[in-house]
Amino acid sequence: MVSEAPQLHLVLFPLMAPGHMIPMMDIAKILVHRNVIVTVVTTPHNAARFTSIFDRYIESRFPIRLIQLQFPCEEAGVPDGFENLDMLPSLGTAV
Repeated sequence: MVSEAPQLHLVLFPLMAPGHMIPMMDIAKILVHRNVIVTVVTTPHNAARFTSIFDRYIESRFPIRLIQLQFPCEEAGVPDGFENLDMLPSLGTAV
């Protein structure tokens, strides 16, 4: 009996900044086209920026998944709802 190798599954957790999110989504696209299972972990706001990409790939039955986690704004010392570096009033707020 021949056993099949398990399908590769990668979890991508991009830094929450446009300069990281966009290339990470490009990497996810490349991987799913090569039949790698991809799970992207991000916040609801960041996930909303890529809804059309996720919807299109899920409808096409590509192996991509999305996990949304609430960002702990208070614990991070940033205003509530600020889930991406481009939402902060200044980069000094991120330090």
